[in-house]
Amino acid sequence: MRQILCVGVAVCWALMMVPAAAEEIQLGAAPSNPAQAGFTMFVITERLGNEGFQPITLRFQAIGKSFTRQRRLRILFRPRTQYATELDFQFACDATVPQDVKTFDLPVLVPHFYRWESCSVQIIEDGRRLGKVASKLMIPATVKDWGQYMSIGIMIPRDAATSTAAWARFPDVRSIVTVLGEGPISTKADIKRLDDKQARKLIDDVVYGWARFRLIDEDALQGSWIGYSQLDLILAPYPLLQRIEQEQPERLAEIKRWVSAGGQIWAYAAPQPATAQPATTQSASQSPTTQRAERSSTLESASWLAGEQVDINKVFRYTANQATSLALNQPNDLSAIQYQPWNYGSYYSNSYAYGAASETTRKSVYQDLMAAKHPMVQTVSRKKLAAGLGVMHYGWGRVVLIGQEDPFPGSFQFWRALEMDKQRWGERNGVDYATGNDSYWAWLMSTVGQPPVTMFVILNGLFVLVMGPLLYFGLRRRGRLYLLYFLAPTLAFLTTMGLAFYAFLSDGFDNRARIRQLTWIDGRHPVSESREGKTPRYPIVDQSRQTYYTVVDNQRGLRFDGDAFVLPVHHSEMMNHYNYYVADDSRPGEYLIDQIGDDRRYSGDFLPTRTQVHYLVTRPGEGECPLEITWGGDAVTLTNHLATPLSIVGVRDDKGKYWIARDVAGGASVTLDKADSNVFSAIALGVVDPDSTQMPTPYQNRVSMNDRTGIEEQLLTFSRNPPWRSFLALTVVPEEQFALRQCVQDECVRMIGGLLP
Repeated sequence: MRQILCVGVAVCWALMMVPAAAEEIQLGAAPSNPAQAGFTMFVITERLGNEGFQPITLRFQAIGKSFTRQRRLRILFRPRTQYATELDFQFACDATVPQDVKTFDLPVLVPHFYRWESCSVQIIEDGRRLGKVASKLMIPATVKDWGQYMSIGIMIPRDAATSTAAWARFPDVRSIVTVLGEGPISTKADIKRLDDKQARKLIDDVVYGWARFRLIDEDALQGSWIGYSQLDLILAPYPLLQRIEQEQPERLAEIKRWVSAGGQIWAYAAPQPATAQPATTQSASQSPTTQRAERSSTLESASWLAGEQVDINKVFRYTANQATSLALNQPNDLSAIQYQPWNYGSYYSNSYAYGAASETTRKSVYQDLMAAKHPMVQTVSRKKLAAGLGVMHYGWGRVVLIGQEDPFPGSFQFWRALEMDKQRWGERNGVDYATGNDSYWAWLMSTVGQPPVTMFVILNGLFVLVMGPLLYFGLRRRGRLYLLYFLAPTLAFLTTMGLAFYAFLSDGFDNRARIRQLTWIDGRHPVSESREGKTPRYPIVDQSRQTYYTVVDNQRGLRFDGDAFVLPVHHSEMMNHYNYYVADDSRPGEYLIDQIGDDRRYSGDFLPTRTQVHYLVTRPGEGECPLEITWGGDAVTLTNHLATPLSIVGVRDDKGKYWIARDVAGGASVTLDKADSNVFSAIALGVVDPDSTQMPTPYQNRVSMNDRTGIEEQLLTFSRNPPWRSFLALTVVPEEQFALRQCVQDECVRMIGGLLP
């Protein structure tokens, strides 16, 4: 009876599809026979499925008081969409559940290349699968990818329910949905600001527009920056960021890494630049002395938010007449976003569906808001709009500082002003899985995988000459012309085998790799200040395009460290729209990803034999500035702190003059030569974008560089018009960057650039 009861409880848990906490959505449970296994594993996730890595929590719960022994388990995930894709994969990770605990949580980050319609889970222990069949997870609508243009995180304070601070209120995102998500205009002209309950319900119920939201609980921050990889933007109160830096510095460090890789934070209730006072909430009973002490302590802890700000007038978009950007002549489309599993797996706003047509125009709704003097349609002058804003660049991302304690819902003009170029996921990462990536062809190695056309023509010519006049006249003179019936197919077979064998030998027997690595150093925002005996550290972002080619089967696969954001760059569309077939999660697929400790191994068709594969790898972090520049009047001295030599380095000093040096050995100091013009463009030539003349000829017509990443676009702009006190250099790629350790390097280069301290 007890076993039946345990099974019933587990089944009930598996069928529950409601959030267990603020952002805990339960997908299901495994194994199928928990009573026999002695435990149940609940699969819990956050909302907002999208490209990147999906945060998953595996919650192991013992049936009984506790686990009676240590359990070493292997978990296999097979997420699938409705139809099979070109990247159907299996993800595997290991879990060690300790003895004498009732519940054990294990966070994992599962790659998310396509929309998850379903997912099967298997648990293996000692080589034996637990459960008669694989467990099926049901993916609720809130977790599915909806093709959103913007994925927005909302950071929630732990004391939001009890705090009286204005910034602790839940954001009213109606105008953000309209502006960033290109959604309809809110019809609730009578409500100036949604209360917390209404604002939360809006997040749960929003089905129109192209913006989706994830709630980020203060006490449930991600342990790795990759946990935020699906997000484009985070809305967060400035005082909350200060508190997190004081109480959870390791967690905030991961958020900062995400920002440095190209993300952005819009921090409200921020101190004004003129007073530099943090927006904190003090009780009326606190003395001025206590308030000043707390304010001083808070400022010291939030040094990264108090970094150098840029001219606000150069980085925000002012629209005097916001009505011109709201398409007021269109219907106010309230229809839900629809998913179409065929045609590459596309998304569309089905305003033509029965009952979805809206007779209300956006203009009439806008006029209702104007009549009610709603804050969403408020328009102010450029000077007034810029007065309460500040922008701090950090790495390749930025933090927007908003002085208002509760800027919500905010005007359409206000949120439009904060938009920036390349802020959508696909634009920043330069990857489109739905329709494929033409940049794949630009980074192939021209020395391998090419048919040896010249040698083929020579061998075929010799074959025709031998088989034609030479063999014919030779056999005729000897009176054995009948041997042609035997010699012709034999020589044809040998020639064909020779062609195939030569094609195999022409590539050699060595695995090959081509890596183009871009490294950016933000010397204007030190992570740690210079102290006695310690060198200051700065945000550093690495992004590399890595192409691999194996001649013989390599079962070890490609191994990347856990902090590397790895995106396969696929050349063709995700789905074959000429031959659809239903996805099958009973097979693991040809693409395999293994979580091995802190590393991930990509094997199977992620590293096929005799086929080039291309990956985009991003690693934000922090470190020391690799170059030290000493300004001495008319002489500029450079010291290379890298272990690798610099083949060329260019510097722009604090007066706008250019300097150059070549062949600087590791650890050496040299005096730079003055250059007459911008040397950065020449250094970046052929590095950010590959040299088209070096591409394989068959691929030149297929190549497009329209899908550069945000980092590549900004580095191109940087090289053409570098700011003062900046540098750009070329060196070799470090060995630790190669995911395939034993390989021949083919046209590998590393370009380092950035802003000098």
